[in-house]
Amino acid sequence: MQRSKKILLVSHCILNQNTVIENEARAEGAILSAIEWAIKEGFGFLQLPCPEFTFLGLNRPPMTYEQYNTPEYRKHCREILEPVLNQAKEYLKNGYEITGLLGIKSSPSCDPSRGIFMEELIALFAENEINIKTLWYLPNDSNPIFKSNLHYIKD
Repeated sequence: MQRSKKILLVSHCILNQNTVIENEARAEGAILSAIEWAIKEGFGFLQLPCPEFTFLGLNRPPMTYEQYNTPEYRKHCREILEPVLNQAKEYLKNGYEITGLLGIKSSPSCDPSRGIFMEELIALFAENEINIKTLWYLPNDSNPIFKSNLHYIKD
C-alpha cells in the first residue's frame, strides 16, 4: 500500500490520556474521535512529548499559562522538542509533509494558539525553516466524541 507521506504532530495526551492531570482526562486511553478523524485523513502520527509530565511529573498541580511561562519551563520545552525536530527533518528530507499540528484548546502548554509548548515548537520549527501551516485543536471539554469537535483554526 502507498504511504500518504502526511505527518500530523499530535499533542501527547490526545494519544495517551494517562498523562493528564487528575480529574481532567476525557478518555480512558486515547481520544478516539481525534484518532478516527486523523486516520480517515490519512495522517501518520508524530506524538509530541508531554512537557508538563516531563517537567513536573504525573502528580503535578493544575497550573495556568502564566505559571508555566518561565524561562526554565520554556528551556525544558525546547530540550524535549529536539528529537521531534530531528524526526521532522528526516521526514521532510525524504519527501514527507508535516501536515499540521493537533493540540488541546485552553491547555496552558498545548493550545496551538496560546500554549507555552506550542509557542516554543512553532518558534523552533520556524528557526529551522519548517513552517507549520495548519493548526487544529480539540475543545477542552468533557465530550470530545464527534468529528465536529475537531476545529481548523489557522492556515
